[in-house]
Amino acid sequence: MIKEKLNNTADLSIRPLQIGGAQKYEGVLLYIENLVDSQVIRDNIISPLLRIRNSSELDHQNLMNSLAYHHIQSPSVEISQSIEMAVNGIVRGKTLVMVGGFDRIVIAETTQWQQRSVEQSSRQRSPGGPMIGLSEQLKVNLNLIRSFIQSPNLVVESKQIGRFSKTDLSIVYLKHKVDQKALEEVRTRLDTLDVEYVLESRVVEDALEGRKKTIFPLVFLTEMPDVVAAALYEGRIAVLVNGTPMASIVPSLFVQYMAQPNEYYTKSGKLTNRFILFFCYFISVLLPGIYVAVAYFHENWFPAKFAKKYFTHSDTILSFFFEMCILLLILYLLILVSFRIQTDMIIVASLVGTMVVSTTAVDAKLIHPLSLIIVGIAFLTNLLFVTGGMANAAFTLRFFFLILGSFFGLTAMGIGFILLIIYMSRLRSVGVPYLAPIIPFRPQEFKDVFYRGDLKKLINSPHKYPHDDKE
Repeated sequence: MIKEKLNNTADLSIRPLQIGGAQKYEGVLLYIENLVDSQVIRDNIISPLLRIRNSSELDHQNLMNSLAYHHIQSPSVEISQSIEMAVNGIVRGKTLVMVGGFDRIVIAETTQWQQRSVEQSSRQRSPGGPMIGLSEQLKVNLNLIRSFIQSPNLVVESKQIGRFSKTDLSIVYLKHKVDQKALEEVRTRLDTLDVEYVLESRVVEDALEGRKKTIFPLVFLTEMPDVVAAALYEGRIAVLVNGTPMASIVPSLFVQYMAQPNEYYTKSGKLTNRFILFFCYFISVLLPGIYVAVAYFHENWFPAKFAKKYFTHSDTILSFFFEMCILLLILYLLILVSFRIQTDMIIVASLVGTMVVSTTAVDAKLIHPLSLIIVGIAFLTNLLFVTGGMANAAFTLRFFFLILGSFFGLTAMGIGFILLIIYMSRLRSVGVPYLAPIIPFRPQEFKDVFYRGDLKKLINSPHKYPHDDKE
């Protein structure tokens, strides 16, 4: 029956053996050879069972219990009568011990997954903090988090997602600090997730974000275990999926993307970094639209000589609006290319990109030099928010405000900005307002919003998140 459930796969190993002395029992081990540690099977299962020479060592009434709890030396064993449970165990690298004449099976832990060692994070770095990043193995990631939070209050809830192939998932939080309403919302959304399989955490992130889709990330992503630990201390919840070297943290707030990990490891910048990041985000979103709006509607704000040279008498082929659109699309294309091509081809892609977006295009009268500078500033400031996923929202908003500025001017951009704030204030991350603690206004939480407050006060002060019934 088990062979049929596994579709007679070629890597299923069946190892017969005899157990006992004068009264021998015919037994068999089943495992998938590519998933198990053969040394563990020999030392912890085969050798102890073959050493049984005297039948008095066995409890014949409860033979499977006797084998599981007195002889098999695997760190984790369980006894089951379910074929489904046996098949689920064997595909996870466990070994089945079966004995003729008994209707129960011993499932012993013998898994050996192939995995990379813990390495330095390549996508997120902190000059003054830890350099290690999460890996693809869930057990390794939980080990890293526990190394930062050595407390009995650290709770790990395990789930399995997928009908066709089950994937392990863990919900991690601190019992005495977690926001209980957010935790219940996370449990509810994950329990209602019904998919055939999970290859990466994106489907889990969609479930955590809820039915209301938005361009803003409602789940904060990180591969730094110290960032996960800090979020847990603040009452947030981390969701880790086996096979994904990222942790999904909720609730996710807009102000969270303005706080960089290195702020908490260095003394400098605690009063200026946040303001600079807020300013850079608005520059990244609004600057192209402001530039085109000034060129089309407000060139009289500048001296006539300057306005004539840069706005009214531009001798480029394309209009300012199309220049900005093409430049933004080319830079976005370069980002996509850098992730999709071979690493040894990145130099070639960079060379071609430099030829397309450079002074060559300016000399050919294709692009205005000021347009190139504006797009370059917007692009560089956008790179500050790649961590966590906020950069994608900025890319969409940049085109939205570019269209408003091109056709309706700065007044329309101002109205659009107000509508954007109203829209963001209505977003919720597992029930918590996205703009909290700014909207709703909670001044007691401002000690870590626009500036990094005293670390001792931050550590000792509790974090509370507002909730309402809107979702």
